[in-house]
Amino acid sequence: MWDGEVYMKEEIHEFYGVHVFGEMYGLTFSDLNDLKKLEKILREGIKKSGATLCSVQSKRFTPSGVTLLGLLSESHASLHTYPDFGSLFFDAFTCGSTCDPRKIADEFIRLLKPKSHSLKVIKRGNYKNNKEL
Repeated sequence: MWDGEVYMKEEIHEFYGVHVFGEMYGLTFSDLNDLKKLEKILREGIKKSGATLCSVQSKRFTPSGVTLLGLLSESHASLHTYPDFGSLFFDAFTCGSTCDPRKIADEFIRLLKPKSHSLKVIKRGNYKNNKEL
């Protein structure tokens, strides 16, 4: 069926994905300020998630802190560090069922070993035929 200029037919394209976001605490100042280490973890986490990395954009702040953004074919993954607070914010969203953004967060937890963390997982979109995500 046509709706203006947009073709609307659920059985042709399903609209769904998984969004993971949260924070990690009790991390070292040096790890949170190490752009190369954090980018390596991000790249490895994306690879383990099954997502397709298009590019990485980074920004080092003065006097400290790092922001990383991984542009994915399936959407994005980002990280914002706060070395003075030993903490970081994490966010990743992937569309469809071919990848799992939780594995990106798992890689940061495994390698940075935060003293504590809080992650939320939200299923977004139409899950009518894809309840296994």
